[in-house]
Amino acid sequence: MQIIFDIILPIFTVILCGYIAGRTGIVSASGSKTLNSYVFYITLPALLFYAVSNAPISQLTNWNFLFANLIGILSSFFLTIIFIRIFLKKKSAVLSIYGMNASYGTTGYMGLPLLIAAFGSKAALPAALATLIHNIPVIATVIITFEWERAKENRNEKGIFYFLQDVIKPVLLHPITLSVLLGIVFSLLSITLPASIDIFARFLSDAAGPTALFAIGLGITNQKELLKWSSLVNKEVHFLIFMKLVFQPVITTLLVFFVFKLESMWALTTILMSALPIGAGVFVFAQKYEKIIQETSIGIILSLLISVPTVSVLFIYLIDHYSISIGS
Repeated sequence: MQIIFDIILPIFTVILCGYIAGRTGIVSASGSKTLNSYVFYITLPALLFYAVSNAPISQLTNWNFLFANLIGILSSFFLTIIFIRIFLKKKSAVLSIYGMNASYGTTGYMGLPLLIAAFGSKAALPAALATLIHNIPVIATVIITFEWERAKENRNEKGIFYFLQDVIKPVLLHPITLSVLLGIVFSLLSITLPASIDIFARFLSDAAGPTALFAIGLGITNQKELLKWSSLVNKEVHFLIFMKLVFQPVITTLLVFFVFKLESMWALTTILMSALPIGAGVFVFAQKYEKIIQETSIGIILSLLISVPTVSVLFIYLIDHYSISIGS
């Protein structure tokens, strides 16, 4: 139990530091967008490249693990989009940000360090791969939808070839896409990173989580309505939290128990990762594209608060169910 709070409480503290820094004027509240750009274009690509390039290619094709994670993620993502489209009449690319809230968890910032702290090196590989699976499909979908929307707005008299080029080119040349593709190349060719690149990528990777969390706290400074009662009882936020903390882990657990056969550590990792709160990375995209920023901010904070008991209980149950010992 202490391990869980050793991971979760520092996350709250980093968010609080960002809020205090903004309120006291130590850091300008307007700097939140700059920090998010730093995460989006620099540290997050470094994190994904580092994780992919260091993963054995044989483990990148663990299909049962991949599908158990992916089906849970995409089920929550697309059902949320359908619900928001039908009942709230939302349109266009903003739907992808709703879907991201419902499916993108704090895998890299909470799940990975939690699992490694609890189980040591034996949890490192499944935790890293789960982080990739939870990041890449959702991030790619959000980027594609917004680039598609942007291309449609600028289509005018362009032909279909140029229209598709306007969509595909920004996606393929996006730093996140490039970082993952480059990482796959390194993994396929078994290229060992030179010490200088390894240290450089690791430094930037380590900065991604804390910077994004600090930016959330800093961003709250600009949103005086965020913690008012009307925000706390926002039905959209409650629905997104339900999809992330209840629907996704339930679907994933059923898949692990009854559909896909996984080794104990891999099964525990799959279920636990699905139950984590809304990831700070969603705020990065919400602010970048200027969509549902307030709903995303309060969703991240409330889901994090709610996840303290839910993740604790689930974690203890899974350790007992799979008879996995704590420690390396």
